[in-house]
Formats: sequence, structure tokens, C-alpha cells
Amino acid sequence: MPGDDLASLRSACVKVTCEDGTVGTGYLIAPDKAVTCEHVVRRVKKDGHVSLSFFDGSVHAASVERVDASMDVALLRLPPDAPSVPPLRLVGDVERHQPFELVGFPQLMGGQHLLLSGRVHDPVGRDNRGASAIVLYSDMVAAGPGALMHGYSGSPVIVNGAVAGHLRRVLIDSAADRASAEMGLVFATPGREVLRFLLADAPPAAAPGPAQPPGAAYQPEWYIPRPDCERRALAHLEGPGSPAVLYGPRQCGKSWVLRRVANAWRQKWPQGAVAHINLLEFAGLASLEDLTNQLAYTLVDELGGQESWFGTYEVGKGRASPMIRLGTMVKRHALGGDQPTLLAIDATDAILGRPYASDFFGGLRAWMQKASTPPWNQLRLLMAISTTPSRMIDNPQQSPFNIAEPVALPPFSVEDITQLAQRHGLQASPKELEGLHTLTGGHPYLVRRVLFDATMAVGGTRSLALEPQSEVFGAHLDSLRHFVERESLTELLGAVLREPTTAVPPDQEDLLKKAWLVRRTASNRLEPTCTLHREYFTRVLARVAPR
Repeated sequence: MPGDDLASLRSACVKVTCEDGTVGTGYLIAPDKAVTCEHVVRRVKKDGHVSLSFFDGSVHAASVERVDASMDVALLRLPPDAPSVPPLRLVGDVERHQPFELVGFPQLMGGQHLLLSGRVHDPVGRDNRGASAIVLYSDMVAAGPGALMHGYSGSPVIVNGAVAGHLRRVLIDSAADRASAEMGLVFATPGREVLRFLLADAPPAAAPGPAQPPGAAYQPEWYIPRPDCERRALAHLEGPGSPAVLYGPRQCGKSWVLRRVANAWRQKWPQGAVAHINLLEFAGLASLEDLTNQLAYTLVDELGGQESWFGTYEVGKGRASPMIRLGTMVKRHALGGDQPTLLAIDATDAILGRPYASDFFGGLRAWMQKASTPPWNQLRLLMAISTTPSRMIDNPQQSPFNIAEPVALPPFSVEDITQLAQRHGLQASPKELEGLHTLTGGHPYLVRRVLFDATMAVGGTRSLALEPQSEVFGAHLDSLRHFVERESLTELLGAVLREPTTAVPPDQEDLLKKAWLVRRTASNRLEPTCTLHREYFTRVLARVAPR
């Protein structure tokens, strides 16, 4: 785990101490709420208090607001004077073999935190009492005494930067000479159960305005935060020479995240300049000259420049390449002030396949490589793509997409879907929301499609469309089917549906991922991204015979 991520994890974890001396670990899920195990606070009376020790050394009293013994989860309410700490994000799903990390406060450490790591052994397992659990394996646990785990109860299990559950039990080897963790196995309350617990009493929220149709332009009041992605992207934009690349399939919300990140960057650099460019507008242009010509005009407009800027671009026409001339214009007019300039380029891969794409991408890379030389050290670059970064350009030395690790956008979690449903004024049950997550895989467009349909339903009905055959998905599925046929992927997709270990050429796998038809699991198998796509294409491609 990178240092910044580890620091964020530690700051969001607290030591929980009860009056009877029981010690556990808790984690913040909101500025005023934390979660721990029910058995940690079991002896605390109703509306009683526990002490929370924060990473900064401060100690604050928190009230026990609600518990669920069956899932071993408790909700704590923090006082107003508790430290302001970014909360952790909960997710409902995790895959086998994925690595995990957790921070806890074992008693043997005298109140100090200790980091543990391992891998997910069984994401849908049972503990030794038969309760639903994520089964985890850790070499560190296997090597130590079982008593080492006392105090870890409630520790958040971090997978890919999000909480997949929290630790609750260790499997003790009763036949050993000392209390030890048998086979290095420990059990965690699954994130999906924590989410169900948290959503059980979630109050309805007022809609921020008229329901927003899916695919609409960015509106902050309808935005569902992606804190981990936003933080990582902003970290890349902190200094020169390292572009932030947002990567995800079509319609997964990249444009919205790009706008959100650009706005957050602008708040930090209020005197800085931001230019928004959408290459989808220029995807049909025939030459690099045509593209840079349009980009020059766009930059003048976005940055509030003068007509003379374009004259700088025109100098050397016929002698210097278009990207060099555009760079000269950017250098002389868009850079050089006291504050940096951000170029936010959406749909950057829209020109992929055009004969000039490599020259354009290579030009962006050249600008980044001048970061040590003023005024190029004032340039920041934010891009959004749907194509696997390694496949954007043949020559990796010319690619601006491999300078820094891309920021991959995850699908919506059940918690995200719940927030969005509340903003639509819907009071769906936790079971319905989990069903929507399973059906759509959390794909932002599909989730918004269903919620918008429920809001706009004739007759006032507010039930969610949770059947794959629902007409709500008709246009989306037709579009995907035409895409599969146009790209000659029919037989290949059928083969993947029949056998997940089917060998798929990289170019075709990238097309399937770009359309959010398949994903590669931790066990290196290809699988449909959601129940909706699996059932639809299994039915449509049923007559496609294997080769």
C-alpha cells in the first residue's frame, strides 16, 4: 500500500475502549460515524459510551447508536469535536485471492497500531459458527499466537482501497500447545452485510431537483463522489510532468469525474486556468492540421485568450509540424503566469485509429517531458479514456498514458446506489438496491437508467426495474448487440460465455472491456460484468456454435 494510502487508512481507524477494559478497532464511514464489532461493545448499556483513540493521539467519547449481533456490527456516533478525518468507503463485493490489508490495535502492542496483510481465501464463506463471512488467510496470523488478534476485532479489511468488511473472529487451533490461529484463517463480516445494516434505517432524502436523465451533462448535485479516484487524480496533478489519466469503460462516469477533479483542482489554484476539451467533437477530422487548428481556437476560447494567440499558432505553417506550432502557442500564451494551467481532455481516445493519433499523443508526451523547463512546469494534464492505456499508442516512448499509473474508475457500490436512489426521492428497500447492484454490476449509466425510469413512471409507481427483460434496458442492449456484430465479436463472446478460460486476443479483449461486456477476475478468468449482460447475450448468442 502506498504511503499516502496507508496514512489515510491509519487516520480513519480508531482504538475502541470500553469501561470494562474490552478493546477493539473501529473505522470511520462518515465524518460523524464509525463502525466496529458488536461483541466489542456488547457490555455497553443502551445509549452508553466508549472511548475512541485517534491516530493523532486525541481521545473522544462516542455513543453506541445501533447494533446487530447476528452480523457482529455496531454503529458508533462521534462527537462534534472529533478530528476531521476522510472516512473510508464501503463496498459489497470482493474476489478470491485478492490481497488485503488492515490496521488494528492488538492488546500486545500496548495501544499502538499494527498492519496485517494477506489474501482473500473465500469471499462468500462461513465462519466456524455458520455465519456468513469473508474467510481471510494471512501468513502473519499463521506465524503468531492467537492472542495476538485480541484487539483486532472491528479492523477494516481493505481491498483495492475500499473496506470489504471488518475482522470479527480468528479460528483457534484447540489442539495446539498455545492458542494459535489454525491455518492462518480469520473471519470478517462482509461489506455487503455492513451496508445492509447501515441502510436499514437510512432516512429518505429530498431530491435535489427534477430527476436527471442518464447521460446528461455534469451537475454537482447529482454527482456520486469517487473519493479514492479523485484523490489519486489530484495527487498526479500536484506537480508538473505527471498527467492524470482516468480510465474506465464507456458510460461509467469518466466525464463527470473529470469535471469534478478539474473543479477541485481549481479550488486549490483559484488563480489558475482550466481549459476543457472534448476530442469526441473532433474525431471526424481528417488530418493533424485540422485537429490542432480546432484545438487552437478551443484553447483561445476556454482560456479567455486574444485573437493574436491564433496568429502565433499560424507562424511556421508549412515548415513546423502542427503539434510544434500548437505547443508554441501554449508556451507563449497559456503558460508563464504565477499559477498553473490545466488542460482537461475528455474522450481522449476518440481519435484512436486516425492516422495522426500517434503524432498527437506523442506531442502531449513531449510537453510533459519539458516539465523541468519553465514555463512548461506550469502545465497540468488531465485525460479520460476508455481504451486500455497500453493499447493507445504503438510506441510506449511516445505515450503520455504510461508516465503515471492510470486511475481506474470502479462501478457504483450498493452504498453509492443508495445515495443516488435517495436523491431521486425513491425509498427502495435494501433488498431492491442490492438486486439492482447485482443486475447492473453497479454500472453508473445502467443504475441511473433504472432510477430515472422509476421516478418518471406513469401512474406514480416507484418500483425498480429488476428484470433483465425489462424494456428499460432495450436501447442499451440493442446498442451493445450492434457493437458486438460490428466489431465481429459475436463468436468470441459466445465462447467466453461458455468457457471463461477462452484465449482472447488482446485487441478484442480490450474492445469487450471498453464496452463493459467482460472483466478479468483475480483468477485470470473472463466473465460478464453483470447479470444483465450475461443473461441477454447467453440468450442472443445461444445458437453460436463453438469453433
